[in-house]
Amino acid sequence: MVSQVEFLNATIAKVEKEVASLLEKVEPNITTIPGVSTATGAQIAAEIGDVRRFRNAASIVKYAGLNSGVDESGKYSAEGVPITKHGSPYLRRSLWLAANRARQYDPKLKEYYDKLRRKGKPHRVAVTAVARKLCHVVYAVMRDGKPYDPAK
Repeated sequence: MVSQVEFLNATIAKVEKEVASLLEKVEPNITTIPGVSTATGAQIAAEIGDVRRFRNAASIVKYAGLNSGVDESGKYSAEGVPITKHGSPYLRRSLWLAANRARQYDPKLKEYYDKLRRKGKPHRVAVTAVARKLCHVVYAVMRDGKPYDPAK
């Protein structure tokens, strides 16, 4: 059993190293974003593919299913409608996981998260809002081919 665990650990390390190497060739700047690890960065880059196929960051938000739904009829218009969840569930999950970490390490995203929590939003709603903002960051980093700059 011990030798099997050691073999599996060695195989996992080898695969992780290969993923990191491929990500460095394909999209090296994505891991400069706080909260985006090699694993989530690889999944985000794989799901988005060529960023030029998206017109703007809002297109990625919609593709990830992080856009607000619409609940309207006649003069009635609901507020607080949940996200649509249309699009790629894998991209949505990766962005949500990255946003949950980014809110801890990026001062601007932390401030935004804290503001939403002070307004009474639940944790998952606030992190989803951070994930939506993170889509804009990911789009800019991938479009410009430059590392993340928190000053922008």
